[in-house]
Amino acid sequence: MDGQFLLEIMEINEKLAEAQNEAAMEEIESTVTAKQKEFTDDVSRAFEQDDFKKAKEILTKMRYFSNIEEKIKLKKIPL
Repeated sequence: MDGQFLLEIMEINEKLAEAQNEAAMEEIESTVTAKQKEFTDDVSRAFEQDDFKKAKEILTKMRYFSNIEEKIKLKKIPL
């Protein structure tokens, strides 16, 4: 993983931890959804070009964002 990507993940996780209202949560969720769409398009292109190394890298990044999506869902559930 490149440092810039990991920094982005850390920043999103920090925003999520600090989110105090629905608007903040929706903003984070929107960002994550957009990134997942971008990665889905990128991984499709990588597979079409038989670039399996690139596809693996993208799928790894998608897993990080999927974990954030799960954290968002859990945070939305009232205890």
